[in-house]
Amino acid sequence: MKKFVGIGLIVALSIALFSCGTSKAKAQEHPFKVLQATFVNSGGEQPNLVKTTIKISIDNKEIKLDSVYFRNHKAPLKHVYSTENFIFAGSFTTSTTPHDYILHSDPKQEFGNKPSVTILNLPFELADNEVVVSYFYKDKINYYKISEVKQE
Repeated sequence: MKKFVGIGLIVALSIALFSCGTSKAKAQEHPFKVLQATFVNSGGEQPNLVKTTIKISIDNKEIKLDSVYFRNHKAPLKHVYSTENFIFAGSFTTSTTPHDYILHSDPKQEFGNKPSVTILNLPFELADNEVVVSYFYKDKINYYKISEVKQE
């Protein structure tokens, strides 16, 4: 009798373990489609600064895009009012010149130093023409990768 119980337990455990491996993860369905994704670089208000503006157009008015990740930068997205599509835009500014620092034992000599530029460690590996957008759906934050962002 103990032999049958032992074999039964082994069979039950085997079925439980092998059934876990057969369930396949489904690809995440996104509740919207990206109609267009573009970016434009323009001269900033100050010399040696470049302002990058990203525009993303989607087909679902119920979705609110939150942030965009692009070229090691993160920018909040705001809804741009349009009668045709649901467009969100975000922008960030970057410097085109490297910063030289004066290091001296006298703090007065270091007066002209600018603060260092912080580069974000994004949780995504992105190419130069890729963007990741965060959005809220069913009270949960989700991410959507856009593989082809075109420059205007």
